[in-house]
Amino acid sequence: MAIKLKDSSNVEVYEFPAGCNIVAEPWNKRQDSELKAYQHGSTKTGDEKVNERIISLHGIFNVSGVNATYGATLAANLKEMKQQCYTEDLRLYPGSQYTDEYFNVECLNFEHTFLQTITIVEIFIDFICSDPFRYYKDVTTDNNTVDESPEAFTVSNGGDAEVFPIITWTAGAAANFSKVRIANAEDGAKYFDYEPAANITVGQVIEIDCQEGTVELDGSDDISNFSGSFIKLASGTNNLTVTLTGTSGTNTCAFVFRKKYL
Repeated sequence: MAIKLKDSSNVEVYEFPAGCNIVAEPWNKRQDSELKAYQHGSTKTGDEKVNERIISLHGIFNVSGVNATYGATLAANLKEMKQQCYTEDLRLYPGSQYTDEYFNVECLNFEHTFLQTITIVEIFIDFICSDPFRYYKDVTTDNNTVDESPEAFTVSNGGDAEVFPIITWTAGAAANFSKVRIANAEDGAKYFDYEPAANITVGQVIEIDCQEGTVELDGSDDISNFSGSFIKLASGTNNLTVTLTGTSGTNTCAFVFRKKYL
């Protein structure tokens, strides 16, 4: 499968010709240390989060065979490749290595060299990933019914890194409660409480964005009535518990997230 560039709406903007390959995608942690006074060794002081990373692409091909959106000339084909590489908000799909996954990238460096004849070109392109993770092309939506308190259910995160979900709570028939608590055993038993000014009843929607740190009730900001921690989903199975104060009714609690990988 060819290496492709797509925009933030997942619409393809460029397909690299055969002969192009991803040749490097290293990652490393932020690590610092301080020497121990009067002792051997050192003490780690870095947060050990993952640094930005560089994705390197290399290719040798006949330029006359490159996507000729702007015409069949050598200059036009190279122009197209450069223009598309320097587009903002790009998603790089690495091809057969990860057919349904992408990196969020910006072009950092573009070099080309002519080999023997001016139609044979060797390219070296470096893409920088400020966000070092690789993402699955589609979001995951996990819907759960909550009609008693406490209510336990599981949410599976199929990626290999933790994610911060958007939690959307839709109050259903007979719901009339003053507070909701959601806890995740796989996130160190962290939890949050949401206790609005008035009871939640049928038709109302609570949206808690754990990535951006926002809370909305029926589309309006209500962060002042939130306490506790914005929870994350660990890789694998997460055991969650919902506790309501009041009449549960029948509700839907949806977790929306995009799987990510290193």
